[in-house]
Amino acid sequence: MNPRGGNTGSQPSTVRASRGEAPRNYHGSGAPSSVRMDAHRNVERVHPRHRDPMPFNRPARFWDGGPHYYGYRVNYLPHRHKVVYHWGCPFYFCDGLWYRLHAGCYYVCRPPFGHIFAPEVYGLAYNACRFAFYYDVYSTFRTINDNARLITEQNRIIAQNNAVIAQQNADIALNRARASLSYERANSIGLVQSYADASVEYFYDDGVFFTRNADGSFTVIVPPAGALVQELPDDYDTITINGMQFYKVDDTIYEMTIVDGAAYFQVLGQLTGELAERFEA
Repeated sequence: MNPRGGNTGSQPSTVRASRGEAPRNYHGSGAPSSVRMDAHRNVERVHPRHRDPMPFNRPARFWDGGPHYYGYRVNYLPHRHKVVYHWGCPFYFCDGLWYRLHAGCYYVCRPPFGHIFAPEVYGLAYNACRFAFYYDVYSTFRTINDNARLITEQNRIIAQNNAVIAQQNADIALNRARASLSYERANSIGLVQSYADASVEYFYDDGVFFTRNADGSFTVIVPPAGALVQELPDDYDTITINGMQFYKVDDTIYEMTIVDGAAYFQVLGQLTGELAERFEA
């Protein structure tokens, strides 16, 4: 596998648990509850686990093996919890777990974008992402708000970097045709895409995307458009936008695609503004 996500035709790593713990899609009954592709490129879905209320056993932290129970809820948090704001939204952090407050309950969630964690706390194998395409041309999206503005400002710089890299490195496959089609589809339904930098190594684990910093630490990032995964987390939802079916994990939208004869779920973009509120759980 090309560690930079190049189009090599190799298969990406799968999520593995360490120290003999259960795989990430395991929820205690011996049956997985994630979406995956079968040999005939059809989607097999085992019904998601019941997420109300929180099971008795404590969910694993993001950096640990075992079930994370994203989407489960508790009615209250200990007084020692902390409140962290990201893009103006409050997140609640306690005992290594992240929560969002909704309708009077605290729901286990993924770490917010921008959260930095040290490599020594992460007990699993790092799984590098593969990409279907990179952008080397900057495009604007019709959905504009504060979150989208931050993403699009970043996109301009990344597109310029990718254009330079493509000229200097023939091994980087930008695949403009795929990128253009993805942009048109995302923009038409009101999604905003975060570009992937061809010079950066991206990692994925149970719906969380992150990159390595210069000091060796990692930062949780907005899922980049074009990233390919072979399995979705078990807290996904199937949604319909403008008559088309997609897969939603938090505010990230995936679509099915075929790359080099293999089936994947590809990051299409992010729900923002009114569209995000429409599909809020």
